[in-house]
Amino acid sequence: MNFYFRRTFLLFSLLFIAIFLRAQKTDTYTSFTTWTVPAGISTVTIKVYGGAGGTGGQDCGAGCTNTAAGQVGFVVASYSVIPGDIIRIYPGGNGINGSNSVTASGGGNGGVASYSAAYNGGKGGNAGSSGSSGGGGGGGGASVVTINSTIVIVAGGASGGGGMANLAASGMAGNSTTSANGTSNSGGIGTTPGGDGGGGGGGGGGQFGSVGGGVHAAGGESAGNGGFRGDNSVSGASSITTNASITWASSGQIQIDHAFALPVSWLSFSANGQTNGVALSWSTASEENTKDFKVQHSLNGVDWNDIGTVPAAGNSSTVREYSFMDHDPLTGLNYYRLLQRDVDGNFNYSKVVQVKFFGAERSLRVYPNPVVNGELTINLNQNSVVQVYSIVGVKLLQKEFSAGEHLLNVSQLSRGTYYLKAKNEAVMFIIQ
Repeated sequence: MNFYFRRTFLLFSLLFIAIFLRAQKTDTYTSFTTWTVPAGISTVTIKVYGGAGGTGGQDCGAGCTNTAAGQVGFVVASYSVIPGDIIRIYPGGNGINGSNSVTASGGGNGGVASYSAAYNGGKGGNAGSSGSSGGGGGGGGASVVTINSTIVIVAGGASGGGGMANLAASGMAGNSTTSANGTSNSGGIGTTPGGDGGGGGGGGGGQFGSVGGGVHAAGGESAGNGGFRGDNSVSGASSITTNASITWASSGQIQIDHAFALPVSWLSFSANGQTNGVALSWSTASEENTKDFKVQHSLNGVDWNDIGTVPAAGNSSTVREYSFMDHDPLTGLNYYRLLQRDVDGNFNYSKVVQVKFFGAERSLRVYPNPVVNGELTINLNQNSVVQVYSIVGVKLLQKEFSAGEHLLNVSQLSRGTYYLKAKNEAVMFIIQ
């Protein structure tokens, strides 16, 4: 009874692994696209950044910096979905910086919303007409996400910074709070002063666009106030993690986090040294759309080289056994791992295994090891072409020697780890 119970339990465990072993994946987008929910996905988490605002222009001499834009709207929310649902992704454009030292111009344009012009950022106010000053920065466009054509998330665009008068620090930074611009989704245009001075920053686009910045007195002139961030909106979510603002200096960005089935469920992987090489064997509990296994070898467990490829099963819900023989391991410690690739471009790695290889009597010997004086003594029992490779497999030297003992000058090589090959043998050595 115990035998049958154990066998049944093992089969059930393997089935559990094959069905439920999954991993998380994040897809990131900065331009309009659509994302269709794949089979097996019931929940997605969507992270949305609004478009950044433009900085305010300046006219205040050396050492003066442009006035900062405000923060963008930032939303993180989870949704229940079914395979085939279409998620449309509309990142918002960033506002343009206000120009420096201009007259009656220079306000930065608002960021363009890829969903609709109604969600654009507002233009920054121009500098005054009576003297050169800084134009206001444009507001950012809102980022929008729809599921099956219904808007579920709007992340407001950032506000533009206010333009400066001819006075350091006179312009005001963009506000990271919202101030609704009536019922419009577009950000408001920043104020242009009637005389001399900097223009106000544009407001950000959003579910309700925010107003642009006005002006204030500064050193006998007018200087621009920053605009306000566009409003966020979240609806239909199963949970909301964040609905606020965040510092962000790029155009809008949208990320979708979702689970996906690993292409392969590993059971085992081992390496065993034999007289003629190292025998590798591995097994999988299940495979989904698998393409192949690339066998990789390393001398140090950090730098890897491909040494062979083994075709995979493709699709399987039963245990599969694989093997590979490395006929050319190095004397001493060898590291191995498997890079599994599937037909869709996904991949994952096995664990790393290591084995010390001694094999039969070696026909290649080198000393001293480590090398300390730039010369390596090579002892060969037959005529051979000797090659020196870097740790990552780049051939650095090649010379032909007859059987016997020879000196190889390696003084031109820098300190580090190398390996020397002759015929089908290889030895690792270190230069100090």
